[in-house]
Amino acid sequence: MVQVTYKSSNVRQADIIEVMKNWLKKAQILKLGCCLIVSLTTMTAYLPAQENKIIIATEEWAPFNYREKGELKGMSVEIVRSIIQDLRIDADILMYPSMRASLMLKNEKNYMFITMFRTPEREPEYHWIGPIGDGAIFFYKKRGNLIDILSLEEAKKVRLIATRHDGLVPRILKKAGFKNLDSTSLNGRSIYLKLLMGRCDLGISDTHLGMAHELKKIGYSPDALVKTKVSVVNSDLYIVANKAIPIDEINRWQESLDK
Repeated sequence: MVQVTYKSSNVRQADIIEVMKNWLKKAQILKLGCCLIVSLTTMTAYLPAQENKIIIATEEWAPFNYREKGELKGMSVEIVRSIIQDLRIDADILMYPSMRASLMLKNEKNYMFITMFRTPEREPEYHWIGPIGDGAIFFYKKRGNLIDILSLEEAKKVRLIATRHDGLVPRILKKAGFKNLDSTSLNGRSIYLKLLMGRCDLGISDTHLGMAHELKKIGYSPDALVKTKVSVVNSDLYIVANKAIPIDEINRWQESLDK
């Protein structure tokens, strides 16, 4: 009697365990299916908005684009905001480090960038919208410094020139054969401080307006530095766009800018 009861009890326990296993499997499959449906639905709703949104990447380059108390400001920023409002498009202006912004412009199909000099080397790489301004980048020296350069060849003979670590200007100078570059600065402010402290003979980074803006931010008068007679870049400034953006959209931006 005890033996029979024991066997029948085992059978009932095994049946219950098997039923529970099957139920759990079905519940897991059902849960997975629901999660998959939700995920696919979310992705379907999300992707088109992302594909249609234009991102305007920018860098710290006053007075055209810069951050002040957490807010993006500058001449180029205001121009782009005006175009976005006029065209009623979905777009964001986001600030990145210079190198990252450049990489995103080249590799991300819905990216634009402000602000860029238009040069023959860059011409085939992007769509161009503009011009939105003009600018030239000169060598600067500390007031009182007796160095007087009249050409790039003469600039090669000074002791040391402060430049940014990367970008159009240092690339031009390296290509021209300059061996006296201190290319460790991440921004114009660092370059101008090196000049003011006498650590370099010349410095080059921004337009004249940009130089004045940076000096004011660190408590110096713009005339603390003197512009030499030698420039490295002298070109118009533009909004640029990845070539994947349709030319019709580029034309809309240009028409809005021209109004």
